[in-house]
Amino acid sequence: MTVAIEPKVRARYAAKRDAIMAAATTVFADQGLSGFTLAAVAKRMDLHPVSLTYYFKRKEDLAAAVLYETIDRYGEMLSLAEAGATPPERLRTLVTAYFETRARVALGQEIPLAPFNEIALIEGEQHAPLMEAFHTIYIRIAQLLKSEEMPWMTRLKRQALARLVVNALTWSDSWIGGYAPEDYPRVAARMAEIMLDGLGRSWPQLELLPLGTPSAENDEVTRDRFLVAATKLINKEGYRGASVDKISAELKVTKGSFYHHNTDKDDLAAACFGRSFDLIDQARRQATSAPTGWERLWLAVASLSMHQAAGDGGRMLRHYALSAVPPSMRKQQIVRFQQIAHAFAGVISDGVADGSIRAVDPLLAAHYVMVVYNVALPMDRALAGDTTGLIEDYVKPALGGFFSQ
Repeated sequence: MTVAIEPKVRARYAAKRDAIMAAATTVFADQGLSGFTLAAVAKRMDLHPVSLTYYFKRKEDLAAAVLYETIDRYGEMLSLAEAGATPPERLRTLVTAYFETRARVALGQEIPLAPFNEIALIEGEQHAPLMEAFHTIYIRIAQLLKSEEMPWMTRLKRQALARLVVNALTWSDSWIGGYAPEDYPRVAARMAEIMLDGLGRSWPQLELLPLGTPSAENDEVTRDRFLVAATKLINKEGYRGASVDKISAELKVTKGSFYHHNTDKDDLAAACFGRSFDLIDQARRQATSAPTGWERLWLAVASLSMHQAAGDGGRMLRHYALSAVPPSMRKQQIVRFQQIAHAFAGVISDGVADGSIRAVDPLLAAHYVMVVYNVALPMDRALAGDTTGLIEDYVKPALGGFFSQ
């Protein structure tokens, strides 16, 4: 009797666990780690929270399980890509596999992919093995891009581009809802072409734009210094990790000083986004003096990439900070991101019209270039302050085609 019943019990257990994972992934994506609790998942499933503890004892265990599941699915996509004969073929296969997965998610055939935005904030015994599994994705993508026939594809360049690939794909969370699932194959093909072939038809020789305002050299605590400090901490530790205490400590001031200059942390985070958008607008405005669409695009994106890497005067908020901010604020910021995407799409359309930019999908290319400058690695960590290295090892392949020499 026991032998006959056991498979049914296992099947019911697996089905309930899958339902929990689906609900948990949705909660994780919608509310970020700060809003991710067993109670929130149980509420979504119309269950009592205690019933979830049979499957997951703590919220950290469930959050880690959600992220491991998504990492495993990336692993399956990478396995498909690794079968390709050449780096371009492997990259195209990965992008195609990703959007095929997104199509199945949109059609309700698979659970959503969990965002990686706050993976580093998972605490306790889960942290180290989870981060190791996550970094394996970057390592395997960098290997996809390696070929003995392309000695110019250095390890540093492949690592930077692997980071770009992951972020360009995951940033689609913010815009993929504007497409029907049957259009995803075209989206994948156009996105892969942008990565492989680049945008411009020649490489501009222009001086980069000076962006932002110089930091004050005195000890006066200003609103701008709070913005710079908060942006730095949110990029490093996420919205939840960047507490009022930590922001105040970064500036060596009291919490009283914090609340003298800021209403609360939400108000400060909104202002950080506003400051980041102002930097992007500044770059776009200053780049309008360039004669062609490609030069205007290159000048804005390369200058923003350098600003983000160098950090002079404060970096921009990383786009993945969106997932952790309160939902009402997130909606407002996504609207602003979409406006910026359409502005860049206009520049790209102008470049296609004047012949300086390849015939690409302007809006998809706009979303891509926004990721290019946003996720530029800090030079103090990756390039040791090497301006030429940043352009040659990151900006040039990102905008001119991954495998361009």
